[in-house]
Amino acid sequence: MNGKSRGLAGLLAMLAMLLVIAACSGNNGGNGSSNGGNQPQTDGNDSNKPTPAASVVELKVTGFKSGAELGALPDLNEKFMQENQDIKVVYEGMPGSQFKEFLKARFSANDASDVIMIHPGLSDVIAYGKAGYLLDLSGESWIKNFTDASLKATSNDGQIYAIPNDMNVLGVYYNKQIFTDLSIEIPTNWTQFLAAAEKIKQAGILPISIGNNDGWMTLAALYTMAPSTVYAQNPDFDAQLNAGETTFLEGWKDMNAQWYSLDEKGYLTEKSTGVSLDQAQQAFATGKAAMYIDGNWSLPGIKASNPELEVGMIPMPSNADGQPVIASAAVGTTFAINKNSKVVDAAKRYLEFWSKTETQKEWAKSQQAFMTINGETGDVDPSLQHIAEVVASGNSYPFLDQGWEFGGAGTAELMTSAQGVYLKAINSDEMLKNMDKAWEAAVKNR
Repeated sequence: MNGKSRGLAGLLAMLAMLLVIAACSGNNGGNGSSNGGNQPQTDGNDSNKPTPAASVVELKVTGFKSGAELGALPDLNEKFMQENQDIKVVYEGMPGSQFKEFLKARFSANDASDVIMIHPGLSDVIAYGKAGYLLDLSGESWIKNFTDASLKATSNDGQIYAIPNDMNVLGVYYNKQIFTDLSIEIPTNWTQFLAAAEKIKQAGILPISIGNNDGWMTLAALYTMAPSTVYAQNPDFDAQLNAGETTFLEGWKDMNAQWYSLDEKGYLTEKSTGVSLDQAQQAFATGKAAMYIDGNWSLPGIKASNPELEVGMIPMPSNADGQPVIASAAVGTTFAINKNSKVVDAAKRYLEFWSKTETQKEWAKSQQAFMTINGETGDVDPSLQHIAEVVASGNSYPFLDQGWEFGGAGTAELMTSAQGVYLKAINSDEMLKNMDKAWEAAVKNR
């Protein structure tokens, strides 16, 4: 072989080696290895994979607001989901008369929702908290947004079991036009209240619209009466009741008879056990009745039914002549977190959202309630101005069961037995005896 041939053979051999090296290099790149450490390690298919969508967490919320009482809740839930697109809020609501037993059953079955709108007080949120069902919120930074006074309704021994969403009042709505037409002044005691009711009745108008198909409106009525009667005479009634030193029959006998006398005089809706709260509210809103007993949260529903209605609200003047009238006012709704929730982080974000001033302001306005945020009063509707002034003066007492250790037992029997009195199946004293029996049973079963 001459030199030229040897040179050509060497060149061909070199080219062959280069091809082998190139092939090996290509294969190495395909299996994710680096070339001398100069190329990044990658999954050969990564560039073709779409970025996975964030998973959406379902947050279950239950509460005792439904129908006309929902207010801004649906809109606020929607706003929260827009701001937190990885959380889907599913709300289940029902009337307050059903909610307490519903919640008790859910906790017993370990099937309670993640977030619960729960009633404040000893026998509700605090009782569930002490029993270990609710998460302690005292360490959350946003809890300081709420007033100390409102947090008392959800706290015990340094632990905070829920956020207080609003301050509510129970009272007597009245049709200003009817009162003006009949020259009726706002009554400030029981004697004047009876005189006003009689004058309205004589004019052919129903004095007080009430629906008792579940007994709740009688509970509301007695709650409005007790501050100026029971607690004006005995401020320690709750403490004595919890200690077993008094009974409903002993403490409520006169007040209960006082209330049912209105039915005997024809001042209340006839056959009210067949009338719902919504129907009673509608009768008042359309001018068929001069007065209606409920909370401030029902004002939006009343105005929606009749935007032209001129309405005001006063404390129930159940007080004796010469004695002050005392309003029924307390924290109305709270939100607590189920301690066994599997989505606690999402639940905390939900409560943090509800701890913001703008959220609380929108909610309070929709419920016509007073705010519980430090330094905020909210927009009080002029219709509530009179009762707001009474509350601001310090003449108010919390909703009764908030101070009862076994409030659930007392209120459940109250609503049931109240219907029996209207139906003439039992008398008002027997109603109170039934409440005492329910209380005693709760004490034995604690």
